[in-house]
Amino acid sequence: MEFKNLTKRVFLPKKKLKKFLPTHEKIKEQKLLKIFGNFLHKREIWSLSRKKVLGGVFIGIFVACLPMPLQMVLASLLAIIFNVNLPISFALIFITNPLTMPPLFFFEYQIGKWILQPENPVEFNFDSMYDNFDEIALCLYLGSIILGLILAFVSRFIVNFVWIRTVRKDRKTSQNRYISEE
Repeated sequence: MEFKNLTKRVFLPKKKLKKFLPTHEKIKEQKLLKIFGNFLHKREIWSLSRKKVLGGVFIGIFVACLPMPLQMVLASLLAIIFNVNLPISFALIFITNPLTMPPLFFFEYQIGKWILQPENPVEFNFDSMYDNFDEIALCLYLGSIILGLILAFVSRFIVNFVWIRTVRKDRKTSQNRYISEE
């Protein structure tokens, strides 16, 4: 019994991903990303292989958790440097938006505050926040790095699990279809 047709088949995750990802042209149109020039033509950063997608997921989720402007530039730069999927990392930074940022950043600040345990608790009023900006920023950035790494690893694990499960299910379906055709 031969399964020649199975090796030529493109499995489900790649097909589904292509529908939702920004295209090469859309990303190249972004004015802020023109600084990367010819690096946007690297074949590896457009690959939909499982490893490249998992790397893009990790970078996108991690950068999305960082409280900084121009997240898309950092996510794109890291995707280019590490040769992972650029559209995935680019798209995932948009999980943080004006609605999700306040609770996310407050939670990240609480994580940083819990780890650092500052001597003087900060009250949330303008004078106190202005006087303790360094302490607040340190707690926020430490918490964002920790939460970003945790969420990035968990997201990468979940995507990997779903990907492998989907591919196995597709292969089994294809094998059953191929066997029933004989």
